[in-house]
Amino acid sequence: MLKFATYFSLAFLILGLYGFVAEVQGEGRSVCLLHDPPNQCGEFCLEALKPMLDHIAFHQKEWIACGSQNETQAKLNKIEDYLLKLQESLEKKEATWKNVIDRLEKQLTDLQETQSKAKNSVVSPLFQRIGERLFYIERAIRRSWNEAEESCRMMGGHLASIKHDVELTAIVGKLEKSTSYWLGATDVVKEGEFVSVASGKPTSFFKWKSGQPNNLHGNDHCVDIYNGYMYDSECSEAEFYICEALE
Repeated sequence: MLKFATYFSLAFLILGLYGFVAEVQGEGRSVCLLHDPPNQCGEFCLEALKPMLDHIAFHQKEWIACGSQNETQAKLNKIEDYLLKLQESLEKKEATWKNVIDRLEKQLTDLQETQSKAKNSVVSPLFQRIGERLFYIERAIRRSWNEAEESCRMMGGHLASIKHDVELTAIVGKLEKSTSYWLGATDVVKEGEFVSVASGKPTSFFKWKSGQPNNLHGNDHCVDIYNGYMYDSECSEAEFYICEALE
């Protein structure tokens, strides 16, 4: 812009000088009246003014481009303002949803705690702690394996699956000698693959009597314990049983 002002001043200065030349035309010098340069001054005046006129034309394109840039910048500023407002709105909505999710998670936690307390409350007081867990040993009524499992469920448990040798030793110490008790393992689904009825997963611990399991006559699919050792026996046999409480 400063350059433009400078050239504009020079233009007026040149025009003034040529006006002065017109006034002294009586002295025999060349005369060029600039109100009609092509006809009155010819190439002489135009050649003198051409560099300045070209410069003004060149910068005029820049000024037009500058105006276009200003319009573009104004549009960009509006877009930026819109995006900032949109971001602010999204942040508010995100905070709202976070509060909703936090409340739902708390409600879920409270519900789980309530269910856990309810589950524990239905466990029969007949269960006793043996080692690290609660067990019930039925000593009065003999039942089939399926009937024994149903009875354990009504008490808030399942037929017991013993986890390790220490637990086995503690339980055997509570059992009568020469008496069979049902445990919670069976291969009724697939022969030779014993599954815990409590977890639905393969049973990992056994202490089989020598020669067991033998699936005698193809009918032995339920596990019982006798004098500290495990056997596969026919599930329909009536025996005492051992329940474990739901964990």
